[in-house]
Parts: sequence; structure tokens; C-alpha cells
Amino acid sequence: MEDFVTAVKVFCQDQNWKGLGDYINESVPLITKNASKIDSAISALDAKDHTLGYLGLIVIKLSLPNIGDFELFFNQVAQLIEGGCQTQIQSQGVDKFTHICHCLVKILVEQRKAFRGIYLIDQAIQKIQESPSQLTSLHPDFLQLCLVAKCMKPAIKYLNIDIASIQESAKDAKIFLLYYYYGGMVYLALKQYEKALFFFQVAVTTPCMVISQIMLEAYKKFLLLSIFIHGKIVALPKYTSSVVSRYLKPLSNAYWELADAYSKHDADGVTAIANKHQQTFQNDNNVGIVKQVISSLTKKRIQKLTKTFLTLSLVDMASRVKLRNADEAEKYLLEMIEDGSIYATIDQQAGMVSFQNNPDRFNSNNVLEKIHSEMEKCIRMNEQLITMDNDMQQNQQYVHKMMSMTHLDDTNRVEEIMMD
Repeated sequence: MEDFVTAVKVFCQDQNWKGLGDYINESVPLITKNASKIDSAISALDAKDHTLGYLGLIVIKLSLPNIGDFELFFNQVAQLIEGGCQTQIQSQGVDKFTHICHCLVKILVEQRKAFRGIYLIDQAIQKIQESPSQLTSLHPDFLQLCLVAKCMKPAIKYLNIDIASIQESAKDAKIFLLYYYYGGMVYLALKQYEKALFFFQVAVTTPCMVISQIMLEAYKKFLLLSIFIHGKIVALPKYTSSVVSRYLKPLSNAYWELADAYSKHDADGVTAIANKHQQTFQNDNNVGIVKQVISSLTKKRIQKLTKTFLTLSLVDMASRVKLRNADEAEKYLLEMIEDGSIYATIDQQAGMVSFQNNPDRFNSNNVLEKIHSEMEKCIRMNEQLITMDNDMQQNQQYVHKMMSMTHLDDTNRVEEIMMD
């Protein structure tokens, strides 16, 4: 092992990263035979200067039946992520680096210590990303840690950036689907329902020949959020794979029944369907969203009353929207006033509610700043689309395929003319 450590240092001093990578691969059998000395060898290397050798030893350690002391392993990985040389990792070690991170995340989730990994995997993503808009294979791991730890805030900085490219090691359908599924779950937990709906839609409409369990789970949440936000199931885009409608819909009958009852504004019917398929919703971990769907129907009925009445007693309102009593009606009103879905004042002594128009004239500084922010987003998106279009036009595979299609079209036209 001493010879291995010495050779790694020489390769790093010469910055011969390819030669070092080949040497590590050739040395795997020797290092495995001396497994008891791996930790000593790791401690003899510097995570910053000898990154490839350092991560190579950790990968071999992970291949053993037992990694030994977890805290020692955790500290070794932490040193690699925090101090590792980005140049060495990106040149020869991305696959090994991400493999180590995947293993760490798996162990942390199993040990219910997900929170400890959030900072490290955040740093790891930045180590291998070539640009902030690039999707890596570590993105789903990071989102999973945030979800398991119930710490959503760190995930937002990644989710709010539109993905414009995918790292080579992340070009796997499962990684893409998990990123958008977990992303939808994070937005759902933060009650950013429109964004959650979009993320689930991306997962569902990903081009495919067969459906996956991830797509099915995303589809069920997409249906519930469609009902919750729009009061109906939103039609999927035309480019959606035919297998989605052919196979996913029959597997989601309970959700379609709920949507049908909701579209009729039948509160009792919606509740009855929810009770009928309670076990299904529970198995899918969707009970919370179903409850919000039921609650949203009541809120929609209250919103209808604002278009008919200027003032209304809480007792009368409770009767009209089928609530238990005036106190429950007041609770719904307070929630809706707080989230800005209605504008009203409640006279608790008289037991009356007065509905009002939106007081916002949309001429405040906040509104102007929001408009300016949205315009900047549109400009950036347009620039991004132009760049992507230029890259596509220069892509040899794309050009070859388009030329083949053009040639095929011309041949078909000639054949049609000859036949005429």
C-alpha cells in the first residue's frame, strides 16, 4: 500500500490524471487484498492534492462486505467533498465521485440521519456541475434528503433554476423522473401548488415506450393537483406518449372518480368517493392531498357566494356550503382571507360576514417589481432557447437525421409524381 500511496502522489505532482485513473483501476485487486490498510492509505493522502487516489480508495472500500466504522467513513467522504479538487473530479472521477455520494445518501436515509447529508450533497453537486442549469445524478439524492429530513428550503435554489442541460452521468430516465417527482413533492410540501403541478406533469409527459412506477405516482398527484387548482383534470399536452393515457388512466380509477364527483360540485359525493377509496389513497400516501381537495370544494362554494351576496350570516353560509356550524364557517373564511382568495370582514358579535372587492389597484411598487422580474425571466428564457437552437443546428446527429428525413420526403414526392 505504501507503493500505491507513493505512486498516487507522483501522478498528482505531474498532473497526469488519466495515467492516475488507469493506475488506480489496475491496482484494485492489490488494494482489495490489503483491505485492512485502506483507511491508513486514505489518511496518508490529501483530499485536495490527491483527490483521484483518495476517492479511488473510498470506492474500493465501498465494494467490501463491510465499510467498518460509519463515522470514519462519513468524515472521509466529507473531506473528499469539501476539499476535493474539482479539476481532478471532473476530468476522471465524476462516476466514482457520484457513486460514493449515492452510497452515503442511501446509508443516511436508512439510518434516519438525512439532515446530516444535505450540506455535503449540496457541495457535491457544485463540485461536478458545469453550469447552474445542469442536471446531475446527485440532484435526486439531494431532494430525497430534503424530503426525508423535512427540510425543504435548501432544495429551492436548485428547483427554481430551469434545467438546460444534463450531465453525461445523469442521462438516465430514472434520474430525470426522480428529479421532477421529488421536486414536485418539495413544492407540494411548501404549498407552491402550481409549480408542483408542473413538475409532476414533466414526469408524466417524459417520452417513453413503457411506463414506470415513478410516472404512475407522479400521475396520481398530477390528477389531484389538477382538481385542487383548476377544479378539473387538466388535459396533458399533445406530445405525451400514447402509453400514458393507455395504461396510466386504468391504474388511477379512484382519482378519476374523485374528479368526476368534484366537477359536479357535489361535496357529499366527493366525501363518499374519498371514504370508498380511503385505503387506495392511504397506500399511495395521498390522503393529505385528498383532504385538501375536499376542503377546496368548500372554498370554491364560498367564493361563489361572494358573487351573490354582499353580506351574509355565518349560520346561513354554513348551511349553504354544508358546514357543521358557524364556527367552522368562520374558520374557512379566516383561511381564505389570509391567503387572499376572498376579501371580506367578519363581525363576530353580529355573526355576519361582509364581502368586498379586491382593494389592490395593481399600481404599487411591488407589482411593478414583479412585472419587471417576470420580463427578465422571459428575456433569459429567450436567450436560452436561442443558444439551445444554435447548439442543435450544429449537432451532427441532428443534422444527419434531418438530412435523411429530407431525402426520404423528396424520394416519396418523386414516387408520387411518377405514379401520377
